[in-house]
Amino acid sequence: MSAERKAVVSVAVMVAPGDSAAVASRVLGRVLTSERAITVDQSNYSVVVDEEVVVKWLQPSVPAPHPGVELLQHLARRGFVEMPSYLGCEVADEFVVALVTEFVPGARDGWDWFVDEIDDWLRGESSLDGLIGWAARMGELTGRLHDALHDMQSSTVAARTYYALALDRLDDALRAPATAAAEVARLRALVPKVHAALSPLNSAALLPAHRIHADLHAGQFLRAADRLLLTDFDGNPLATGEARRLPQSPLVDVASMLQAIDHVGRIAIKRRHPDRVADVERFIGVATDAALDAYRGSRTIAVELLSALRVAQELHEYCYATRYLPRWLYVPDAALPALLRH
Repeated sequence: MSAERKAVVSVAVMVAPGDSAAVASRVLGRVLTSERAITVDQSNYSVVVDEEVVVKWLQPSVPAPHPGVELLQHLARRGFVEMPSYLGCEVADEFVVALVTEFVPGARDGWDWFVDEIDDWLRGESSLDGLIGWAARMGELTGRLHDALHDMQSSTVAARTYYALALDRLDDALRAPATAAAEVARLRALVPKVHAALSPLNSAALLPAHRIHADLHAGQFLRAADRLLLTDFDGNPLATGEARRLPQSPLVDVASMLQAIDHVGRIAIKRRHPDRVADVERFIGVATDAALDAYRGSRTIAVELLSALRVAQELHEYCYATRYLPRWLYVPDAALPALLRH
């Protein structure tokens, strides 16, 4: 099991015993009592109440309306059921302090279940076809999410917006602290290739846009038995609250979802099978193709733009790691050069 990409920062949470049960009771309109903290650290603090609901305390609280609540309410109105049900929130002084959602028994996120699936395959305990099937389901689920969101703030966004942001992320990554000197040196050597890979975004193109998930990494794909769900609609952790409310190209989610498949492979290599790099990279290639094919369906995909956004996603990962989680650096350090090679 890898907790690397789950943790963001260690937060001092001022939540007293009983607070979560009280919030859950108010939202559901009946008394709930037992509490169990979720021990894997997140940017927030979550408590399971009566094994029925999850109360997520936001750190820090968010001015109402919360962007994630807006998404959850819209998805519920559109009949999108492949997520833990949104039940309500706790608001104090015009700030959302906690969200209450359905607790899904036995659910594990993709940093756990998908890494375990790769491990099983590498040990000869499962088939590659089954593993690729899960990647395809991630692509299909992302497509259904976008179908439900397509009319939420429908608009356009300039491709150059993503070009400028990627260059900013590259500059930030190259200014990483001395503790990341080796990774920065390798990234610096890739700069000409990175610029070339990002160049399709440096155009006057206007891309169709609407509200998206905006943080679609493997941890957001919950699996409970054969059920696959999406969770955590809070948005990009590097973006401001206002930026999280803006419409974006759905290709941003697709790029993030595809790179998440790469990332679970990097974890499997690092933590379990350092001698199986070639096998895992073969899986990554086949699995990302399967996920993209499943997402594409009848959609037209601008492949050059998507490829550039995948590179931009890796620059985001460098910045996320240097800002919050230095031990995550090995993932973009491996994923970016592999992406540029292919």
